[in-house]
Amino acid sequence: MPRTPRKPTRAALSDRSDVSVYFDHAKKLWRAEIRLRQDPHTGRWRVKKVSSKDKNTFYDKLSTTLEELDQGVDSPAYYTVADCVAEFLRDQLSDVGPNTRDNYTRLINTHITPYLGRHRLAELRVADVLAWLRGRKPHLSSRTLRLVLSLLERAIRYAQVQEMVSRNVAELARLDQRGRLRGDQPGRPSKSMTLDQAVAVLKAAQGTRWYAYLVLSIVTGTRTEEIRALTWEQITAQGEVPTIHLWASVREDGDTKTRRSKRSLELPSLALKAVNAHRAMQAHERLVAGELWQDNNLVFCTRNGTPLDRHNVLRELRTIMRKAGLNGKEWTARELRHTFVSLCPTTM
Repeated sequence: MPRTPRKPTRAALSDRSDVSVYFDHAKKLWRAEIRLRQDPHTGRWRVKKVSSKDKNTFYDKLSTTLEELDQGVDSPAYYTVADCVAEFLRDQLSDVGPNTRDNYTRLINTHITPYLGRHRLAELRVADVLAWLRGRKPHLSSRTLRLVLSLLERAIRYAQVQEMVSRNVAELARLDQRGRLRGDQPGRPSKSMTLDQAVAVLKAAQGTRWYAYLVLSIVTGTRTEEIRALTWEQITAQGEVPTIHLWASVREDGDTKTRRSKRSLELPSLALKAVNAHRAMQAHERLVAGELWQDNNLVFCTRNGTPLDRHNVLRELRTIMRKAGLNGKEWTARELRHTFVSLCPTTM
């Protein structure tokens, strides 16, 4: 079995002709200056500096720095985590959509740069990343925590490609001994409404422009991103078997979650009645809007015909939940689908 090479001794580090080691009595620091290369025009040497108050820490840092230089890594002394993530945002997100880019930029500027940005990238430790994760844990869901750690990992990987740093401490912080994210927290558990709750919600929404939305979500299990992209041509209301065809979503690529998610479902009588009533209601809204109406052929849209976003849906859903006697803040639109899964054996 090959032996692991030992680190150079302190004497060997101190005796190198390109390394000057001394103790700064004024600032009580151990310091080293490493001569890298000489400018052919000015004759001045480019110098990399290492310092620490603790002698053992100082020699560990000096040894690590020399190893990195031998591997071709030459990170400037001023190159920080903030510089690293800024370059990642600038250079590596050209292939993502504008919404994703804006989301990544917001997450980095909110949850990475303010907490880790001042650290020199070359000196960032796994312990620093873990402490940052623990600090973010009370404020983020497990999914978002994974995402911001992934963004930090990708940014440092980009710095590795540029030979600015030798190891990726974010990658090392990713898993604990059980293969779980360190500093992780469980997400808010998903839930579904009981039959009585679902009936109360539908009663609270009856007569409003959101009634058909809720009926379709609850009795067909349509995903929120699918129902917001639903067009009138995807609903076959005439014929022996009224059908809803789920072919698209509001995802960036316009496709459904998976290929198997493309499906056609029979419309129960409750849903068919709700959809027909909604069609008549929308026709009236179109007349009222007049020239302001934007014809996107959407089944569910704003009062001017423009697409709904998740904030529109969540705001209205919570209003209806409160009218039904439920705590609106405890529910999200995706849980309407969970309600369908829970109640599908039940006749509504």
